Amino acid sequence: MKLRMRGSSLRLRLTRTEVQRLSGAEGTVVDVVRFGPTTSLTYRVCCVDAASVVASLHDTTIDVAVPRTMVDAWASSDQVGFEADQPVGGDGQLRIIVEKDWTCLTARAGEDDVDTFPNPNNTC
Repeated sequence: MKLRMRGSSLRLRLTRTEVQRLSGAEGTVVDVVRFGPTTSLTYRVCCVDAASVVASLHDTTIDVAVPRTMVDAWASSDQVGFEADQPVGGDGQLRIIVEKDWTCLTARAGEDDVDTFPNPNNTC
């Protein structure tokens, strides 16, 4: 799973296996960024029985809860992703985006595209 944070937005990109895990019995996908032997950032997407997408931050863990109905519809279709806006107080909004991770069109050193979804822009 890839995590991109920019301004007031979170974008999570999931591989094929991760989409299957999220929509399956496990219902959760977790990844960790280690900054040292005792410091890390954990980010997790969970499939829940709820009405809307909700993100939260607890200590060093970002949790994104996604309604099961959204996950099921997304996982079983060609839909690239879904997004939601979460009020954060005042006029602020947190944009939450969850997408299928596509194969890169340009090879990059250190990138692993083995478990990604086919990129529709690939004309080869």
